Amino acid sequence: MPTPARPPRELTEQEQALQDKMLRAYYEGRRPSRNHAKSSIQNDQIAVRQLLAFIGQPLWELTENDFEVWSAHLGLTKGDAPRTQRRKQTAIATLMRYLSRNLALQNEARAMGGELREIAHSENRVVHTTDQAPKRHRRYLSAMEFQEVVQVLDMAIELAIRSKPRCVRTLLRDKAMFNTYYAFGLRMSEGHALNVTSFRANPDIRELGRFGFADVYGKGSNGSGPRFRSIPAINPSIREVLEWYLTVVRPLFPPRDLEEPAMWLSEQGTRLCRSEIDTRFKQLLQVCGIDPSTMSTHGLRHMSVSHEAEANVPLHFTQQRHGHAHASTTQVYTHLPEAFIRDRARQLVKQHLKKKEST
Repeated sequence: MPTPARPPRELTEQEQALQDKMLRAYYEGRRPSRNHAKSSIQNDQIAVRQLLAFIGQPLWELTENDFEVWSAHLGLTKGDAPRTQRRKQTAIATLMRYLSRNLALQNEARAMGGELREIAHSENRVVHTTDQAPKRHRRYLSAMEFQEVVQVLDMAIELAIRSKPRCVRTLLRDKAMFNTYYAFGLRMSEGHALNVTSFRANPDIRELGRFGFADVYGKGSNGSGPRFRSIPAINPSIREVLEWYLTVVRPLFPPRDLEEPAMWLSEQGTRLCRSEIDTRFKQLLQVCGIDPSTMSTHGLRHMSVSHEAEANVPLHFTQQRHGHAHASTTQVYTHLPEAFIRDRARQLVKQHLKKKEST
């Protein structure tokens, strides 16, 4: 069983205060300023707290050996999957990179007799590979896996800020774009054709602001041509994402035509083409260690349907929201995890037994 080279110790009051200050600077300052998802920030904080509790040393006394022992503990003792190990390791890497380059915090660490170091690098972290062969055949991600993809994208943004600043704006755009595809369950053509004016308020849900509905032209039937439909937003967080994108990110893409209405703009300031949208999504999957040949952007639509089913959203509502003429089509889009099916079966059996006992 991997154990730290030094016995864990209690931090002094002064050490704890400085460490808390460093963590606040990153998780309450830098990360929110980049509009990283709250769930991503919280999960990364948990990983850092786990490392600190395991090693029992302050941030400025951590070494590469400490990081490697903890990483071994994740895989050998806790049994974390490679994808989970990779996410936690990246959380440490981005934090220590930020702290080691913050001169003010570095000086405070040196005053305590330590040094903030980048203890995680490419040679002591899990590489990006698929965790096991069967996952190559999957055509959708679970709700948890999708959140992990969002977290990886947040980390890619953080890394790009340091090493490839020219890539930052496209990653920020991708984050908003793929969240929108998922939140509204859009077809490729619907998301591609979105304009900045495609959204409007839902008078019944003022909390969504002007993003209560997305108005799109979807797939028609029997040669009818594109059919107009309004998709209600059901996740309140999409308002924050879209407001941030329109006020902060889209202005980073100067349009070639000042009256360009497109929601998603290319580097050239024109409407982003469909092939580029799909390419960007496949690149994101590859970074996450998912075989890009097993999924396209349309998979986000499948995920939207499936995750609504897991949340017990009525089938008819999901059918109407996704523009399916028949419920059978919606059912084809529904992919429920085996664990969910087993759990639901147990619940139904218990309900029947309880009802039988009461009669």
